[in-house]
Amino acid sequence: MRLCPQCGQSCDAPHQFCPACGFPIGKVSQNTDDPLVGRTLPGGYVILELIGVGGMGRVYRAEQTNLGRTVAVKIVHPHLVGEENAVARFLTEARAASRLNHPNSVAVIDFDKTPDGQLYLVMEYLRGKDLARVAYEEGPLPFTRIIDVLRQTLAALSEAHHLDIIHRDLKPENIILEPVRAGGDFVKVVDFGLAKMQEASRPSITSPGIVCGTPEYMSPEQGRGDPLDARSDLYAVGVVMYQLLTGRLPFEAESPTQVVLMHLSKAPPDMHKVASDRRIPDALVDITMKALAKEASERYTTASEFADALTTALEAIGGGAPSRAKLASVKCGKCGAMNAVAQKFCGECGSAITAVTPAAIEAPARTRSAAQALLAAEAPSAVRRASLAAPIFPLPLVGRDDDLAWLEDRRSEARTGLCTARIVAEHGMGKTRILREFLLVAAAAGDTVVATGPDPAWAEVGYYALRKAVISLASLPPDGGTLADWSAASAEARAGLASLFQRPESKSGSLSPDQRRFSAAEALRWALVRANARSRGRRVILSVDDFSSVDGASRNAFVDAVTDPPLVPVLLVITHLPGFEPRWPDGQPQPRVLAGLPGKVVAKLVESAGSTGTASMSGRGIA
Repeated sequence: MRLCPQCGQSCDAPHQFCPACGFPIGKVSQNTDDPLVGRTLPGGYVILELIGVGGMGRVYRAEQTNLGRTVAVKIVHPHLVGEENAVARFLTEARAASRLNHPNSVAVIDFDKTPDGQLYLVMEYLRGKDLARVAYEEGPLPFTRIIDVLRQTLAALSEAHHLDIIHRDLKPENIILEPVRAGGDFVKVVDFGLAKMQEASRPSITSPGIVCGTPEYMSPEQGRGDPLDARSDLYAVGVVMYQLLTGRLPFEAESPTQVVLMHLSKAPPDMHKVASDRRIPDALVDITMKALAKEASERYTTASEFADALTTALEAIGGGAPSRAKLASVKCGKCGAMNAVAQKFCGECGSAITAVTPAAIEAPARTRSAAQALLAAEAPSAVRRASLAAPIFPLPLVGRDDDLAWLEDRRSEARTGLCTARIVAEHGMGKTRILREFLLVAAAAGDTVVATGPDPAWAEVGYYALRKAVISLASLPPDGGTLADWSAASAEARAGLASLFQRPESKSGSLSPDQRRFSAAEALRWALVRANARSRGRRVILSVDDFSSVDGASRNAFVDAVTDPPLVPVLLVITHLPGFEPRWPDGQPQPRVLAGLPGKVVAKLVESAGSTGTASMSGRGIA
């Protein structure tokens, strides 16, 4: 059994590629540049590889030789060893974490000092991803999963608070989601480096008046430098909950000081308005707002009380415990190897694995261009023509001339740069049909047309919509191709492409969320420029249907491309539900909101289709 250096997933010895992320583990070579790699620390801990770098130290994967188990070793940066406060903080983390014995808290195994004076902390090795990365890669998480993660987090905090330990720096990066064989998430709360141990006899390195922590997750009393209790951690949980439910932090500003002041005096924005498309249940909004109360006395008094409220809300919204139960094995379409259904990549050949539905099995391979596929979808078949008694579907598009004319105006504006168009309507109002009709006209006029949207299972698979758009725009192979196919791409665009297509050269694990987002947008800009070059300067039309259901990572890339567009003629057309806000920059055209068809038009359409029934219509259109 080996561990993937990119995602930490366990891989069988014969595997040449990681089943979870596609990393070519068969080609991994040991990095000997780090002098600590290969070194044995007191206690028999052999350093194997560097897995992370933080403000306090470097974290390594190591093996405890006498027990044959994998552990994580955190070594303080050499330049901090002489700083009294830094050493005290490190000792506090070791002392606080060693007292915790909860399954949802990271376990500390040992603590010592190397012969040359370097402090190190030995902890259990975590193979999961932090919550910030999971939310970024997978987009908005289901409500049941959010509740499950927060309840486990609160369980860890409950024990810590019972021992008079306050975390003081709780944030998504310090909540690790460990994979579980039976499915689901197992939470581990980490990094008690700023923990405050409330014992009068113990000197404190975080005295009143000294502000420590992450501004975006600080409680008002923490921002003021006042004495803290357990309710300060519960406020941080409220911030995390707000962020997971809405996709945004409650308070954002240009400087950390401004953020802290907003926590002190400003009310959080209405969650229903911030994320109207999410339809957040009122029960979850009420819980979040109580946790974010400015006065500590108005919040939940204990972590257990907070968790009980979440349990009640889960029952109210009709959810159950989130599960990712293992299903039948999936056969790799390339090499034929059988893989667990939860795997994203084949463990034998590294090919991407997609859970196949019966509908997908019968569907023909998509070997034609998007425009050809759209045209073929509109063409009536011989079977349809032979049945004269029955109406021909799809019916002709009627009553939408004004909407198509509006789209044509947006198309004519896309001459030198990127222009946008939004079609807004409820389900069943025909926004997809209008978009398809418009794309047919644009393709017939010689435009390069590319269509994308949510993944077939509507599971908000990370980067699905963006990956599909980039492949079509840049005319790449289905697997994204190689470096040779990414000609003229900048370093940032190549980093984004490598991350999108899970290439070995991808360094996404070492990038911050902002850097990963920027590189993904750069990959899209490169693909748009390349599509324009292939079409010899003609207009490129990129459509994203059901934008409100596209994965969050892809949505961010499209938004960033609108914010900082390439200088090529591009029209980006999206459709979405009412109430959804794509967060495009100011100055974009107002959306086209579709209304119901006039009653007379519908009656005439039904009559021409040979129906003898009656349609129920109101003054505004078909009901």
